[in-house]
Formats: sequence, structure tokens, C-alpha cells
Amino acid sequence: MAGEIRGVRWLLLSLALQNLGRRKARSLLLISAVAIGSAVVFTGATLMQSIDRSMSVGFTRMGADMMVVPEGALTNITAALLVVEPTELVLDADALAKAKLASVGRYAAQKIVRVEHSGIGSHHDSVDLIGFDPARDFTIQPWLAERINRGLQPGDVILGAERDAPLGSQLLIFGKPHTVYGRLGRTGVGTHERGVFMPFATLEALAGAIHGEGGRPPAVLAPGKVTGFLVELAPGATALQARFAILSALSGAKVVAGDTTMSGIRQGLAALLDGILALMALMFASTALMVSVLFSAIVTERRGELGLLKAIGARRSQVIGMMVTEAVLATGVGGLLGVVLGGLMLRLFERSLVYYLEKLGVPFLWLGPPRTIAFAVGAIVLASVIGALGVLYPAWRASRRDAYDLVRSEG
Repeated sequence: MAGEIRGVRWLLLSLALQNLGRRKARSLLLISAVAIGSAVVFTGATLMQSIDRSMSVGFTRMGADMMVVPEGALTNITAALLVVEPTELVLDADALAKAKLASVGRYAAQKIVRVEHSGIGSHHDSVDLIGFDPARDFTIQPWLAERINRGLQPGDVILGAERDAPLGSQLLIFGKPHTVYGRLGRTGVGTHERGVFMPFATLEALAGAIHGEGGRPPAVLAPGKVTGFLVELAPGATALQARFAILSALSGAKVVAGDTTMSGIRQGLAALLDGILALMALMFASTALMVSVLFSAIVTERRGELGLLKAIGARRSQVIGMMVTEAVLATGVGGLLGVVLGGLMLRLFERSLVYYLEKLGVPFLWLGPPRTIAFAVGAIVLASVIGALGVLYPAWRASRRDAYDLVRSEG
């Protein structure tokens, strides 16, 4: 019985291949149409994701949109970055989390302490120790020019561009060893150039060695306290809306905004990418409709053949299975060729625009191989599914008719 079933399946597959080979021109046109659609989807999805990654890194390097600090705190505003200056004034670390402001997209808290006699540099060298949350940070780690090939761990530190120490070496801070995890690129901002960055827990562990006014550790080193927040606006929100919302929710705070031009550009480009993605979806939907119409015509044209198959004993499921197999083969091959064509287009893009951007020093981050392969497989599977769905309804309708009616309607 199992051998008979396998024989029927092979028969249906051979019939599907023969049907595709009989009408070579039509099959080639169908495969070409699906290949073009699949190439657009694969290339577009890969490029959109790569552009989105590149934009995320590029715009985070431009820093936050605004800064929330205690009233009276000093701030430094540059063309690229907002920087909180060391201060004895503090805010609660959960202040923005409790506020739940719709106009705030994401935020990152920082603790900043300016110390001397730390053991870094000369004996009287003033050093800014900057604590941050690696999970929420979007203004420090994007500037990493080099790092150890692992995640940031407690006890690790990141050095500003002006500080020189080999990666993986031990840096003594107040006599305690810390591992040099990475080094930032040049930002032109003094705090980032000379600072030493570390996770909150690492900085708080130094509280016993750092003495502020009255010989006590600075207030910012206490758990649950921060120097300030760096804030990125939510999509569609304006700086004015966020400012009013923050000042209404947080007492004793002030808001310092940077250049809002980059915020508008970032939000505009994000909307543009969403629009391009929608256009890609519409184009592939039109390809699906075209395939459906084409297979409807193919089923109508082959009513006599289907009638003869039913007359010699073919069941409805076998008739439908043969047509679906034929459609999946044609559209699957089209999807595979589309992925190959898309790969060539990506290669061309890499050798033209990406090469030009990299010469200008603008980073372009391609997707990793696993996600690229996933997009390729997804494009092939989607093309095959479209073929199966396109032929399923007309094949189902034809299979319901009597063999005599199918043969007679052929004439």
C-alpha cells in the first residue's frame, strides 16, 4: 500500500514536470515574474534591515535628543552630543520609569563622578568615572572603536579615546583591578575623550574609596541615584511635548534639548523606510494576484486533460495535488532564481553606494549571514506558498466537476 502511494506521488510529480515542459514559454514567463518579485522582496528586506541597523548606529552616535538633570546642574551641549557634567545633585534612578511618558522613546541613566588620586594617569590627574546601564545605553557603546570579543561584564571598563591601555589589560582604579574592555572613537567631547566608563555596579563598588564632601562617598554613588538621563524622543513626538511632559512629571528637574534637526531627520527616515516596506508588500501582493489569474487560465485551458485523468480513476485530491505540485515547482524555482538575482543586486549595491559611503567614513552594517539566509529561505517559501494558494481554488473547482463535463467543455 505504501509503495502504491509513493508510485502515485511520483506519477503526479512527473506529470507536473511534463506539463511545465510542454509550455516552455509560459513556464519561463511565470518563473521570471516570480523571480523578479522574489528578488525585490529579498533584496528590499535585506537592504531595509541593513539600512535600519546603520541608521540606528549612525543616529545613536549623534547622541540623545534631550537631557534630564537636576535643577542647577551644569551641562555641556556640543554639535554631536549632550553630556551631563559631574555634580553633587542627583535624581531618582526610577523617576522616568515611574512617569511612563508616551513622548519618551527610550532613555539611559548615567552616574558621573570626577575624582583625583584614582591611580589612572599622573598622581593628580582628574578623571571622570562614568557609570551606565549597558542594557539601556544608546550613547556610549555605539562609539566603541575596539573591544574584546564578548559582552560587557562587571569589573570591565571602557576608556575614552585619549586614554591608552591595551585591550584586556588590568587597570588599577583606587587599587582595584579592572579589565579594559574597549576604547571609544574620537568624539571631540572632553568627557568622552578622557572618561572611564563602567557599569553601575562596578562604579558603585568603588564608593568606599571615593570621598566627597565631609569624607562621605558622593551622593550619586548611592544605589537608586543618578546624575541625569539621556532621552530619545518617541516616534512622532516633538521636543516641546516631551519637555512639558517631563517637567510635569518630575519635580526638581530641568530639561536641556540639543539640536532638534537630527531628531526630525531620524523620525522622517524611519517613516520613509516604513513606506518603502509597504510599497514592497503591495508589489508582491500584485505578483500574487497575477500568479493566481495565470493559474486560473491554465486550469481552464487544461479542463480536457483533467477530465481524462478523472475518467481513468484519478481522485479529486490527486487532481488538486498535481496542480498544486506544478505551481509549487514553478514558483519555488522562481523564488530560488529571485534569491540568486537578489544576491547579485546586493553585490552590485555593495560595490557602488556602500563602497562610496565607506570611503566617506559612513558605516554601513550588513545583516549577519544567519538573518540573510533566513530572508532568502523566507522569500523562496513565500513564493512557493503564493503558487500553491494561487492554483488551489481553480483546481478545487475543476476537481468538483464530472469527467464528462470537463472533457465536453474542452471542445
